[in-house]
This record gives sequence, structure tokens and C-alpha cells, in this order.
Amino acid sequence: MSIGLDELILVDYHAFPLQSVVRCLWHPKLNQIMVGTGNGLAKVYYDPNKSQRGAKLCVVKTQRKAKQAETLTQDYIITPHALPMFREPRQRSTRKQLEKDRLDPLKSHKPEPPVAGPGRGGRVGTHGGTLSSYIVKNIALDKTDDSNPREAILRHAKAAEDNPYWVSPAYSK
Repeated sequence: MSIGLDELILVDYHAFPLQSVVRCLWHPKLNQIMVGTGNGLAKVYYDPNKSQRGAKLCVVKTQRKAKQAETLTQDYIITPHALPMFREPRQRSTRKQLEKDRLDPLKSHKPEPPVAGPGRGGRVGTHGGTLSSYIVKNIALDKTDDSNPREAILRHAKAAEDNPYWVSPAYSK
């Protein structure tokens, strides 16, 4: 039973047949009423427009479809002494068939693994197929170890004397 705030008139009435209300709680933030009954049930009353979260989060979830684990697809007649050419293959339960289908990459839609090495079958390999991989392989990962930095600078000295285009204008003024 709920009574309006402005006038003391009955707004709503909920009957609990064959059970008694043991505890009642109104949550101000959720704007929902929780009711515990004598037979062990807990009921939540809410307004779809004014309530927030709480029971509304559970209402929008759909119930999952239960799988029937141990059902056979057809009746199977066992003939133990039949010749091998007349024997029917033994049927598996749907659960075992689902487990077998899960291991099959085509039926389970397993994604293809990345291509290792050079590309094949129209797929680009891990290195050598794109511009960025070419730059990383040839330019950025140049691992020449110059243990003597003076020799590394003097190696380019003769080229700088022959072609002073890059060095002379910088120091001319």
C-alpha cells in the first residue's frame, strides 16, 4: 500500500496472498522498494521512469538459452552382430558433438594465424611487405657498431672536402 505525499490518499495497493511481509525497505538513491516475505521471497518494486540502476539492470538482461546436454538426435538401434558393411555409425550425444565441432577450425570459425616469413597465398608476410617494415629492416635497425667515433667521423671527411655543399654554407658567415 502506498499513500501520496500531498494528500493522504491511497495511491497503490499490493496484496501478498498466503505470505506475510517481514521486512520492507525503501532505497532513496535507487528509488526502489525491497520487500522480504515470510516464505523466503524477496521482491523489488520500482518505477521504470524514476528508478535508477538496481533492479533495472537485471530486468534488461535476457535469459540465456539452456543447452540440452545429453539428448540424442535420433533413435539408434544397436545391432552388435551385424556385418561391418551394414552397421550404422554410433551416434554421439549433442554435447560430445559440440566439443568435437569446437576443435574443428572450420566449424568453430577460428581466425587464421599470422603469416610467418615471406607472404604466401595473397597475404603479406611479417616483414618485407610494407613500407614501414622495409624502413625498420633496412634503415632504422642499422646495427653497425662504431667502437671508435673519431674513425667514424674521419671516414666522411674526404667526401665533405670534395663536396662542401652541406658544410661550407653553414660556417661561411
